[in-house]
Amino acid sequence: DMADFAKYAFNKSHAAAYAVVAYQTAYLKALYPQEFLAAVLNNRIDNISEITKYVMYMKERNIQVLPPDINKSKAYFSVENKAVRIGLVAIKGVGRAAIDSIIEERNKNGEYKSFEDFISRCDSRALNKRLVENMILAGAFDCFKIYRSRLMQVSGELIDMASIIAKQRESAQLSLFGTVLDETPLQVKYPSVAEYDDKTKLNNEKSVLGVFISGHPLEKYIERFKMYPFNLSALSDYEEDEDGKITYPNLEDGTPVKMGGLITAISKKTTKAGQGMAIITIEDVYGSIEAPMFPKVYEKYKDKLEIDAIVEVTGKLQLREDDKPSVYVEKISLIKEDETPSSGALSVDEVIDIINTYPGEVVTFLKINGKKYKLGVRCRDCRGLRYELLGLVDEKNIIFIKNQ
Repeated sequence: DMADFAKYAFNKSHAAAYAVVAYQTAYLKALYPQEFLAAVLNNRIDNISEITKYVMYMKERNIQVLPPDINKSKAYFSVENKAVRIGLVAIKGVGRAAIDSIIEERNKNGEYKSFEDFISRCDSRALNKRLVENMILAGAFDCFKIYRSRLMQVSGELIDMASIIAKQRESAQLSLFGTVLDETPLQVKYPSVAEYDDKTKLNNEKSVLGVFISGHPLEKYIERFKMYPFNLSALSDYEEDEDGKITYPNLEDGTPVKMGGLITAISKKTTKAGQGMAIITIEDVYGSIEAPMFPKVYEKYKDKLEIDAIVEVTGKLQLREDDKPSVYVEKISLIKEDETPSSGALSVDEVIDIINTYPGEVVTFLKINGKKYKLGVRCRDCRGLRYELLGLVDEKNIIFIKNQ
């Protein structure tokens, strides 16, 4: 295939170089998957959507993703006992210079023994309230076995104390009669407050890491969501040309979508005609996508819109050049935790209606209780038809027979 492609696509030297890189990449991915994926993540360290995609990729393949850890993390993603450890630079609001300073101190004088030890040993000029708080919320100090909520309560006080001591030490060194400061360690009394609930903890992780690490708010719904014909993993199969243009070879503009997800954002707007509409962001375990709701749909379902609501969305996939993929919402409904997906017993008319939306040359039959009935419609074999039928019929019962 490579040889034939090289004959017309580009010159031999270019083709040979690409072939070598392709083989090297395949070799590394097959034999050193953790190291390979850590390198891929480091190459995309500033792209949250890419990090989310690869974190889910690893979880699906049982590659453990370890949270950031003040005593174990390096600056960037690294491999640790066949697992991938999140680097400290991946935490929002932390600068490379500050992280380098923290790691240099750890390498020089050993692991940090406590939260207070960390604050007292780090260069006070490298620490600030936002940096430390974001590291707390990311779980970087969980190794000290103290609630994140309690660390948040005392972090500002400890940083101020460390800064005062550092200034006093510097002042004493500059004084003609400099005195030796008492080097007693920082001490603080932790308040008796409860730990954040799981939902708050996960949302905090997402806010500072861009991904959920210790869990996922949709974990209880994963099995249910597998029954839907569409999820956002479908968007991970794309091609990008040299100009950065992205295409989705296995998806079509207008592909019917039926999926489950979490509403993470709601942007209400008003059309030129003065009608209300909204653009919501739907997230599943594979990523997120914007979903416009035009006036008629918005008016019908606006009462269902709420941040963190678990919803079932029906609509059409929009793949337009120069625009990110989106789903035009046609219907939206709330999902309850103990609720099962609507599927199964559907009428023949519903199946025929779907087939009718994909006209083609394929003769269609319906088999019911062992008897085969020829339908009066023809269709085409495409991913959109398969996706929509999967919302009604088990995959094993959808068969396309190629002409011999």
